[in-house]
Amino acid sequence: MKYSIGDIILLKRTGEEGRVVSYVNNEMIEVEVGGTHFPVFMDEVDHPYLKWFTEKKKKAAPVVRLAEQIPVESRQSIGAHLASGFHLSFLPVFRFDEFEDVVDKLKAYFINQTPHRLLLQYECFNHTGSLFRHKTELQPFSHFYLHDIPFDEMHEQPRFSWVVQQTGAGSRMACISDTLRIKPKKLFEYISSIQRENQPMFHIRLATEFPPVAAPEEKPVDEKTLKESIAALVQEQKVKKEKPVDEIDLHIEKLVHSVAGLSNYDMLSIQLDAFEDALYKAIQAHQQSLVVIHGVGKGKLKEEIHSLLKSVAEVDFFQHEWSPRYGYGATQIFFR
Repeated sequence: MKYSIGDIILLKRTGEEGRVVSYVNNEMIEVEVGGTHFPVFMDEVDHPYLKWFTEKKKKAAPVVRLAEQIPVESRQSIGAHLASGFHLSFLPVFRFDEFEDVVDKLKAYFINQTPHRLLLQYECFNHTGSLFRHKTELQPFSHFYLHDIPFDEMHEQPRFSWVVQQTGAGSRMACISDTLRIKPKKLFEYISSIQRENQPMFHIRLATEFPPVAAPEEKPVDEKTLKESIAALVQEQKVKKEKPVDEIDLHIEKLVHSVAGLSNYDMLSIQLDAFEDALYKAIQAHQQSLVVIHGVGKGKLKEEIHSLLKSVAEVDFFQHEWSPRYGYGATQIFFR
């Protein structure tokens, strides 16, 4: 390799010096500049020896630098060619495992590819609780390194929750938020794609732009009606909380209004999504059991469900036996 860990390097674009921290892959290394770690392509850095011999450095008083002034990787290295919007991006870090390179961890970044200054609230969590939480500001057309995620953790399908709000004077846009989950099959497709295209990282566009804030309609408020609506909403939420769902029917006609235009793969994906959501809610509600009605059919849905249950730590055991109510068309799950 041209560089070894600990080598002093020079950033060609900014002229700043840093230190090599680790290898990312054959084309990228991770460097530290001013206490900030970020990945760069090897052709964007150089040894500083020529600069040391040809330039006479001037001694200057130490300057206290603000966080916004700390140099980050050039926008062209991460945000180049990205469509406008907000992106959650992942950089796979590989390690050699006996015979081949395998993914060891993912470095998560939030990319602001818009002219807006943002306030970002981010959290990564799974069924056991929060894994990482952070709140920060992003400048226009910039990116922010969030955290590392062990690749094994991605098999548990953690959720990535985010809230983005425009800041600064004259902000008239509504904030946007959502929660993202990456399924193992989709993650494999992302990694395979960047390996084929020789790209360092993959990007998931979360949104393209802020929605405008709708002008509020001024309507007379009936105090009695307002109190009744609030009371009804509170009662509805109370009933939902008191009565968790202990049975879910995965027959496709129970999940969609029409199956027109849906392939077998589409229908199976919808059914598995509904099952995973019900399973996640049952775990959160600390239920003792959950009945999943999957039907008899060819057994593909049942096989996928049983395969997933074997990897969920909160599942004590499950059984697929004949019952007077479901026949062989249901699986009963018991939680620890």
